[in-house]
Amino acid sequence: MTANSYLEYFLVLFGWVMNNAMWTILSSTGLFALPLVFKVLGVWLKVREEGADEGNKGLLAMPRIEHAIYVSFVVMLFCCIPLLPVDISTIKFDSSRAKQCGISVPTPQNSGYSGLVNDFDGRTAQVPIWWYLLHMMSKGTTQAMIASIPCGTQLRQMRFDVQNTKLRDPVLLQEVQDFADQCYSRAYFRLKNSNTQLSDATINSVGWIGSDYFLNTSGYYDYYTATTPRSQWPYDNTRDSGYPDTGQGGYPTCKTWWSDGLSGLRTRVLASFSDNTHKEIQRSFPGAQWEEVALRWLVSPRNAGLSGDGTTYAVSSADNVTGVVGNVTRLTSTIGLGLKQAEALPGFDALKQALPMIQALLQMMIITVIPVLMMFSAYEPKTVVTLSFALFALQFITFWWELAGWLDDRLINILYDNMSAQGLTGSSVPLADFVSSTNDGWIMNLVLGMMYVVFPAFWMGMLGWVGVQLGAAVSSAIEKGSIQSKQAGEEAGKKAQAAAINQLNKG
Repeated sequence: MTANSYLEYFLVLFGWVMNNAMWTILSSTGLFALPLVFKVLGVWLKVREEGADEGNKGLLAMPRIEHAIYVSFVVMLFCCIPLLPVDISTIKFDSSRAKQCGISVPTPQNSGYSGLVNDFDGRTAQVPIWWYLLHMMSKGTTQAMIASIPCGTQLRQMRFDVQNTKLRDPVLLQEVQDFADQCYSRAYFRLKNSNTQLSDATINSVGWIGSDYFLNTSGYYDYYTATTPRSQWPYDNTRDSGYPDTGQGGYPTCKTWWSDGLSGLRTRVLASFSDNTHKEIQRSFPGAQWEEVALRWLVSPRNAGLSGDGTTYAVSSADNVTGVVGNVTRLTSTIGLGLKQAEALPGFDALKQALPMIQALLQMMIITVIPVLMMFSAYEPKTVVTLSFALFALQFITFWWELAGWLDDRLINILYDNMSAQGLTGSSVPLADFVSSTNDGWIMNLVLGMMYVVFPAFWMGMLGWVGVQLGAAVSSAIEKGSIQSKQAGEEAGKKAQAAAINQLNKG
């Protein structure tokens, strides 16, 4: 047996453990046989309602009862009685797609779920033959279909990882805000006051504190210096004349402060990323482009607010303002903060993370209640067919999500490449704006909702309808076999009655 997600790796086994416990309770208490008693009683009552012209009632009842019992026992044998052993060592975490696309994915034992491996280690479950074969067929079909999809760059997953990286170090966060106050705000003020009109390229490139325009254009970051001492750089009499030597460091230029080797703010901010996120960004953005993609989010005002206490260098406090103006200002700030927090709430990025978890939970739920559903349906083949289609449809949803991810990557590339070609982005790296944005717009949200939610829901509905119809057809075919046995019983009864009459006539 195989699993496509970490939770599925554990929950499928846990579902079968609960399934075995449920079946043990039903079999040890004898409740499993109660539907058979009612089914036999129903056949007997129905035969009693038949008229005298239907034939001998005893001969009529026996084949019907045998038919009902045989079908029920076959269903129990293949779908209820646990036979094939499964444990945590025999379940395989499927990483074939990751290998196909060159992505390194840790095994469950080496992930954050390693504690659950210890919880399930040594626990064994038994799986009925039919459900074991169905699982193998469903997973095989799903993986074969997924392998036919071209590999994508998983841009939305990468953005999710980037935007969940915060500046945990309060000293570093404060330094980012100091740099914005002492360098970026002064350079931006000078740019606006020294130019009557700015080109679109310039406007788009100065939208963040690490702007290439300010770094490479004379009179900005090479001119302005830190206004407070920085311990990473010693005091320089030539450069720092006019500033007091406090013994706590020098006053580097903004360009040095940002990009000076290991001491620069740029390098120390990039160190906030985990190794996995670092590798994922480098894989998606070769060369030095990945640094701008990562930095634009980490030093953004939104991330500064999320990383700290909610304050950011993009806003200022109005608590010292009194009167009507102060109240209106505070109300506006409160509304703005609420909107900012609403934008920061998990959207489709978090939904993508949650969907496989929901899928695994639903599988566990269905697996757990299979014995009860089979018992309440009196072991009808129709229930087996319907449940089989439901489980297959649920497992095959993984393919739809992979397809949706590939289409999502293509749409993102098309959208941001076009924006870059029209000069509408603020970076030379088109997707840097996508990574640093938490708002995709209504059109993208509608498309994503269709691909990740509506597609699977429509698929489940279609396959559920097919399962119900096919289950009804199977039950109908079995009932026709019962009718044939009924007719055989009637014919036998008529022959026995005719033989008895002939014997009386001869006597």
